[in-house]
Order: sequence, then C-alpha cells, then structure tokens
Amino acid sequence: MAFSFIDIEQKKTRVIGFLFVFVSLFYFVTAYLVLLVLVNSCSFRTAASAAGDVFVLPSAGLTIAAVAVALFVGIAHWTISTSHVIEKISLAIGADALDEKDVYHQTYKNILEEVAVAIGGRRIEGMVISSTSLNAFALEDFNGRAVIGITEGLLARCSRAQIEAVVGHEAGHIVNGDCLSTTVTCALAEIYEETFARLSGGIRVARGRGSLAILLIYFVIGLMRFLSTIIRCFISREKEYRADASSVRLTRDPLSLAEALELISRGWRGAGMQGEKMQSIFIMNPDPDQLDEKEGMFADMFSTHPPIKKRIGILLNMAHMDEKTLEENLKNFKRASPVAKAEYNLTDGSDVKKWFIFMNQQWAGPYLLGDMKTLPGLMPDLWIRCDGDKAVKHLYEDKDLLALFSDQEKGDAAKAKAGCCPHCQTSLDDVSYEGVPIQKCSYCQGLFVEDGKISRILIRQDRDFSEEALKLAETVMKEKELFTEGLKKAKFQNTWVLTCSRCGRNMRRQFFVYSYPVEIDRCIYCGGVWFDRLELEILQYIYEHKERFFDGRDF
Repeated sequence: MAFSFIDIEQKKTRVIGFLFVFVSLFYFVTAYLVLLVLVNSCSFRTAASAAGDVFVLPSAGLTIAAVAVALFVGIAHWTISTSHVIEKISLAIGADALDEKDVYHQTYKNILEEVAVAIGGRRIEGMVISSTSLNAFALEDFNGRAVIGITEGLLARCSRAQIEAVVGHEAGHIVNGDCLSTTVTCALAEIYEETFARLSGGIRVARGRGSLAILLIYFVIGLMRFLSTIIRCFISREKEYRADASSVRLTRDPLSLAEALELISRGWRGAGMQGEKMQSIFIMNPDPDQLDEKEGMFADMFSTHPPIKKRIGILLNMAHMDEKTLEENLKNFKRASPVAKAEYNLTDGSDVKKWFIFMNQQWAGPYLLGDMKTLPGLMPDLWIRCDGDKAVKHLYEDKDLLALFSDQEKGDAAKAKAGCCPHCQTSLDDVSYEGVPIQKCSYCQGLFVEDGKISRILIRQDRDFSEEALKLAETVMKEKELFTEGLKKAKFQNTWVLTCSRCGRNMRRQFFVYSYPVEIDRCIYCGGVWFDRLELEILQYIYEHKERFFDGRDF
C-alpha cells in the first residue's frame, strides 16, 4: 500500500503504462493469430505443400506489419476510450447529476462535501443512478476530475451514517490512487462489453438476415469479453480492502460500513440493469458471481471484488462486534428520512405574502396564495388586506390575486399555457413530494411530474396513504384484467385530451404500464406525466406492496 503522494502517483503511472502496453500486445496477438490463419489457409497451402511444410509462420515483413497495425489500433482504442471517460461511463450506467431541489439529493451533496473536507478539500462531484438497486461507484479521469455516485435505492434505504461510510469507501479509492486505473480499465473493455451485450439481444432477433455482419459483431463481442476478462488481472482485489480501511479512517465508524455492505449484499445490486457489465467501478459486483466469494490465485486474478463475508468480518473485528450483533442491529434498524413531511410547499411561508379576506360578514385568514385558490365563493370584488398592512382594498387591485382570475379567463383546454393546470387553467404550485420537486394544482389536487422523477418517488417510502387511496388501489388490482382488456378492445377517440403543463402540447391518456393499471396522462414529447387526484398515491401503494398483488413474474 502506498504511503505518500509520490508513491501513489508512481504506482498510478506504472499501472497506466502496463495497461497501454497490454492493450497494444493484445491487438498484436489478435492480428498475429489472424495472419497465422490466413497464411495457412487454402490460398497459401499450395506453395507450402510443395516445399513440404505442414505449418507456415508469417514472414518477418508481415509480422512487422502486424506490430504496426497493433500499435495504431492500440493508440486509437486508448485515445477514443479515455477521452471524456466520465461522461461515457456515466451515460452507459444511467448516472445523472444531482437535483439541487431534491431533498434526498441535497442530503447526499452535504455528505459528499463533508467527506471532501475530510480527504483534504478535493472537489468531488455527485451523481445518482435512478434505480431501486443498492450500489455505489467512483470515477476519475486524467484531468483530476472525480465523481462518486450512488443509486436511488441506496439513498432511500440506508441511513445517513451508512451512506457516509459508502461515500468514504469510494473516496478511499480516489485518495489511494486506484480509482483512475479502475476507470481506465472499465473504459478500455467493460464499457464495450456492456454495449455489445445490449446489441446482441437485437442481433438474436435479426438472425438469418445479414449473417456476415452478425458474425462480425459476435466476433467483436467475444473479443471484448476476452479483453475484459484478461484486463481484470490488472485490478487487484486488495483495493477494496484498502478502500474499506480508508472509509473507517475517515468516518471512525466500521459498523456502519459493515451494515451497508450487508444490506447491499442482501438486496438487488443491479443485475440486469444498465451498466451491470462494468463491475469494477462499483462497491459490489452488480451481478452476483460465485467467483467473487472464492479465494485463491484464480479468483484473485479474474474477480474484481473480494468475498463480501470476509470484508464484513474484517469491519466487525474493527468494531469489536460479531455477526450476531450485526444481525440484531439490522433487525432493529429504522431509517430516519431526510424529509420532515411527505409533501410540503417549497416556498417558505415566512417570506411570502399572506392575505386576510372579508367573507360572510367577517375577516378570515391569513391565507397563502395557494390557500386563496381553494376558498369557495372567491370573487374579484371582495375586500382584502395584506398581512402586516392596515390598508383595505378590493381583490382585483392586488396583482398577485388578480392573476388567479386572469388565468381562468384566458383558459382554454386546447390552448393552456405551460405551467398551468390542464384542468383548471390556474398556475401550479411548486411542492416537495417525498423530497422530489414537482408541481401541484391547489384546486383539483392534480400533480405534474417531470420525466425521470417518478422513479424517485416510487423508490422512496415516506408517504402515509389515505384510506380512500388504499380502497381504490385494492379495487384497481382486483379488476386489473377487466381494465387492461377494456383498454385493448376500446377505440379511444378522446385519448388526446389534456395539455402538458410543461411544453403545452397534448398528452396521451393511458395506463402507467399494463402491470400497474393506473390511468395517467403522459406527454410523448417531454415525458412529463399528469396525475389526477390520488392517481400517484394509488400507483405508489401498488408499487410498494407489489408482493401482495403479483406472483413474482410481473412486477
């Protein structure tokens, strides 16, 4: 293990140099084997047979040409693979930048900043993968840019201390100097294996057509898989032990890391999800492999992660605890959500205008703008008074309140403005729903959720469901077949009814998915979804209690 900055940099340089030499050598061996096949093919055999040779080796000229080709291809592969490496890998695994308005993401950002201070103030960017799986990763490029990312599942299922320990582990890879080499190995082989593995599904469907192209692609897939397997020899399993130790030094909390690793190992790590082939960058192999749980020279050479039980055992020894204590801790584990309430207005009430209104022969209030929208019998000529101001005036004299009525006057379902409720044609309020920033109509209680945010809401479990939503969810799932069959047979003439609150285009009325027969309005242009009252709550309840409604085949 390196003990100084100079040692770390020298080690990184050696590993990177070995990787480049290996890639060039790999392409030389490949080119030489192709040459070997060609020179011993039928077209070369006549001359060879006349000379009495059974097996012919490529000439010196051809060998030199193979070296030149291998060097050229190796440089090209290296340059293309390591250029914008963080962007490429992030895209391949589905990682996105943090949403600063999201409460969970803000909590994660605070943890990152604390860990960054602990490692000497190095800037670390945060990313999140929108997946229910539990995992984390770290990336670094040649410009010194560093990224630590976690899945939404880990963010929603683990405690703050456990997330801190996982981030400390990933930060350990960065400060120990092995993050760059791991990122480069992933870029050189694993990212291509991931890409070609996804392409192979389409190739199987199209088999029988374009057989030569299919054969070529399969050859490339096999080549990249072989390269990925061999290149893992450069990734030492010991780096995970070192990163675990670094996390303990940073957080002084080996038990939280042991708990986090146990939770990750028990749950879904991401097998089958986008980026599962890029196992070397994750804290735990997304696709559980029996080789990871073995020891010995073969496992050390071809597995990127050491046995999880051994890692947890070392951490428990550091904490002076045993597996029984860990089991008890996890059995009694109750996670504290960073969200105080499942839903609240994003605007602080102390900084916004409030009004008293004269109705039914008395003054009532003070009301926020969203509250004023819901008052029955609201008219422009009613008397109002701003909170903190003694002056009395008509409602229509206040520009903020008059906007409520001007929106209604201008409202036309076919020409609704972006940012307005597609039903009521009034402005939407910005609210936080399970920590996710969305928009809500104060009149009809409808919700507009932008593309990509629904998965965050479904993953988190902060909301207490109303009795009405529970009953409707039970009814929907009981009549699931009736609903889905009706949708298939019906000739929908009015499927394009509501207007998108984001882009102003028509949305399509449909089920969220056939497995979850909750009707929603989805914009096919921007991806936004409109939920009428209780629709999102019903969808959440079905998703969070899917074991009750599904047989395991149709989640």
